Amino acid sequence: MRSAFLSLLAASLFCFAASPVQGQTFFYISSISVEPGDPTTNDAISISLHGDLSSSGARIVSSSYMLMDNIVHITVHAADDGGMTVLVPHTENVEIGSLPAGSYSILVDGAFILDSAPEHQHSFNVSGGPDCSILTIESVQWATFTDTTIVVHVTSSAIGFSYPAFVLLDEQGDTLAVETVNLFAIGSESWHTLTVHPGAAVPVGNFNAQLHLWTGFFSELACTWELPLDLCPAQECVTVFPYIQNLGGAIALGTCSWHIMDDGGEVASGQFVLTQEQQMDQDELCLPPGRYRMSAASDQQPTGGQLYFGVFGGASEWGPFMPLASVPPMPLLIDLLVPCSDGTNGIGARPTEAHLIIASTADGLLIRAPRGEQLGIVRLFDSRGSLVGTHTVAGDHIVLRPRSSGMYVIQAAGQTQRAVFTGQH
Repeated sequence: MRSAFLSLLAASLFCFAASPVQGQTFFYISSISVEPGDPTTNDAISISLHGDLSSSGARIVSSSYMLMDNIVHITVHAADDGGMTVLVPHTENVEIGSLPAGSYSILVDGAFILDSAPEHQHSFNVSGGPDCSILTIESVQWATFTDTTIVVHVTSSAIGFSYPAFVLLDEQGDTLAVETVNLFAIGSESWHTLTVHPGAAVPVGNFNAQLHLWTGFFSELACTWELPLDLCPAQECVTVFPYIQNLGGAIALGTCSWHIMDDGGEVASGQFVLTQEQQMDQDELCLPPGRYRMSAASDQQPTGGQLYFGVFGGASEWGPFMPLASVPPMPLLIDLLVPCSDGTNGIGARPTEAHLIIASTADGLLIRAPRGEQLGIVRLFDSRGSLVGTHTVAGDHIVLRPRSSGMYVIQAAGQTQRAVFTGQH
């Protein structure tokens, strides 16, 4: 053991003598690595110098780099404050950032260092990454109907960026909102819904945001933008689109009258038209933020189809909807949120409504009131919007037996919910 140590010490002294310029060596570099291994123009590149310090008191005083044409010139200064003469493993990381596409060489020098890394580790290539210039960020804004999501509107001159997900950060790099991957790629126009990160403090007013686009289920950072944002612009009204749509079953023909009310009465009305060629119709409104109720009814006997009505927002965000029933049910409830009321988007304090508890059982659809209150009048609608059953319930639960499997709409205890009855257990 002692002879091995002496041999190692002798080798170290030989290296000291073989370095006439520096005289002594305090950091011996044995290998160099580049991360990521195959960098692109969109990657933040780092270069790591692996080796040994000459003693327990040796240290790196400073490290820096300079880009000269296609040479990454790294300068490292080492020192030794005294200590045991024993080799101490050390890795010095140098953050380079993104580089243009091309071939690069690495030159390492400085004071009291010795670069003995293999020659092939002194070069690397940067390839062209995804072309982020084909993307245009049209808008970043709070969602219209919920206070927990932010919508990013994107247009693109080509299809690409497989399994994309956007992440919004503030100017300190703290995460504000994250998208769940639900698209195969970005097409010519798309809207991306980002869920506000738990505990995030979303800025009110102007701020410098960072928007990141990840691809491959968050495996690669493809694009970054720095955006001046104001998620809380002053606005007097919110653009919404009342609509009716036939989801199948048969062709629906004719007209349907709709009305939107607030506590003061009717604020908007119109008529949808369905033809052989057009099985969806919509109008456009700009309503002040607040709480509304929407109703719709066919102006003639139903001709078929599965008709639903509701509203969607200006960011192509689908809002509340319900089936068009042969017997008009309770109105559709719509909340239009004002961005950043009290620091987020909302319409003021509102008690949280617990959903009906609905389960498909062997006996039918079990419907239970969320807090044990009386269900009252329970209405059951099929997928075509037809009323198939009405029950008055004094208790907090009931079991309904639909005639067939499928999707149903249940209204009870002042709430409207959809449920699927499988019919098999």
